[in-house]
Amino acid sequence: MKKLFVRLSLPLLILALAGCGAIPVRNATVLSSRTLPATASVAGLPGAAPSRSQQDNTAAAAAEGEMRRAEGLRLARVLRDQGSFQAASEVYSQLDHKQLLKPLELLEYASTAAIVQTSQDSLALFGRARRELQRSAELLSPAAQIALCGGLGRARLALGQTEEALRDFDCVLQQDADNLPALNARGVALDALGRHEDARSMFARASALDPADFRVLNNLALSHLSSGNSAEGIRLLKQAGATGLPTARLNLALAYLLDGQDQEARQALGFLSPRMADKALVTLQSYRTRIRDGAPVAAEFLAASRQLLALREEYKP
Repeated sequence: MKKLFVRLSLPLLILALAGCGAIPVRNATVLSSRTLPATASVAGLPGAAPSRSQQDNTAAAAAEGEMRRAEGLRLARVLRDQGSFQAASEVYSQLDHKQLLKPLELLEYASTAAIVQTSQDSLALFGRARRELQRSAELLSPAAQIALCGGLGRARLALGQTEEALRDFDCVLQQDADNLPALNARGVALDALGRHEDARSMFARASALDPADFRVLNNLALSHLSSGNSAEGIRLLKQAGATGLPTARLNLALAYLLDGQDQEARQALGFLSPRMADKALVTLQSYRTRIRDGAPVAAEFLAASRQLLALREEYKP
């Protein structure tokens, strides 16, 4: 039976950037005659210019490097489009190590690698892509701007950098006011900051765009729980969990625990093996304890979604 991955991090879509144009190999650094002795003269004449054969060899080496670079990019994109994100990221990484990626292709690499690497590494790679794009002064298309801001926002939200993530999602919405992933993610960030009414406004806009997206419904339910409306939160989580969305079922278990319904919480974890259900229950109870001790509900739900990621590696239906 195939392994099913339970995604507990708050649902966000990954934007993959289409391939860009060819990239010239970077030139070697040219040292000034102020730092090196002048080329020795022959019979009183200036240093000789490179011979025709030397020029031909240099051109041939550049052409061969360009061919290998193009082949590497083509392979990375094929692997990415086939869903082999880890393998694609490794090919991009090799090209990056050889300094063969243009700024837009570095952004392409970051968007692909974000699916398989840690949020910290993802933030670093998107940050480097942004710096390279700024240095190049290249005018970004709306799609590239969305990929950059969305990638930064998702990484920052996962790392708890909520205020910064909000600015990134606003950047996305400036390019596309109906960008569903950004609306959903912005709602999550607002909830974590305690701005529950504003958060539900974001979720309502996202749900209007796609009523069948139960990830938005899951986040709307958490928003109600965060503002103390446990009955509405549980009702919505039941609806989302009925679709088989594992994240919603785990959140439902936590909602039951917060409402004092421990038996129902255990039943909500019935999709897990007994061993994994016990492990999940202990973890969820620790969050309930912190919430009862005064920790913000929204922040604890966000932390719980990150902490329970290990379950997705161990869960088998």
